[in-house]
Amino acid sequence: MINLMIFQRQACRPAILKCFAAMFCVFFCFPLVSPSLASQADSIPMEIEARNYLKKSVDGILAAIQDPELAQDPKEQEELLYARAIELFDFKTFSMLALGRKFRAFTHEQKELFVHYFSKLISHTYYGKLAGQDVQNITILYFENTLLPTKKNVFRTDIPTQIVQGETQIPVTYRMKKKKNLGWKIYDIQVAGVSMAANYREQYRQQISQTPGAIIKELREKVEK
Repeated sequence: MINLMIFQRQACRPAILKCFAAMFCVFFCFPLVSPSLASQADSIPMEIEARNYLKKSVDGILAAIQDPELAQDPKEQEELLYARAIELFDFKTFSMLALGRKFRAFTHEQKELFVHYFSKLISHTYYGKLAGQDVQNITILYFENTLLPTKKNVFRTDIPTQIVQGETQIPVTYRMKKKKNLGWKIYDIQVAGVSMAANYREQYRQQISQTPGAIIKELREKVEK
């Protein structure tokens, strides 16, 4: 069975999970970027564009995460979180990284089903960690990033940040990619040096005997229970 606790090593400290859950909610509760910011993107270097996109999606939002009105309808809030997750994440790439070589054994329909339920799983996992948690008084530091080598007209950058809440300081790196004429999307996150996608890949690697159908069935059951 796949452990829903994504970070099982030293990075699995409660403080890390709480802060990461807060970051997850920050992105998905509100619109990601204003039209005015999007129109300015062509005039700045791409690595700065990516960092600004990430930063503008967070700054000014942290204080609103615990808005009582937003918390009155948990189901509606969860649906909104998932909608924002779809906008911000490249879940197809995320899924490919999580499954590794196993992804090749999936049919086209099975790949689509896996991506759908995997995105739901991630959204549900971190949304659930927000309940009753104090996600205010968080400061997020953004550090300089550079573009990685371009492959097949796909631009990539790793954006290092640090989440600070009281005495807790957690390094978080967002791995982002952008195809020509499309927006930036996150395809992996590293918390305290632990890759979210790699952690899932290790779990799936241990399930050597499971068929694609069995993996999808298990994912669906976890999401729908």
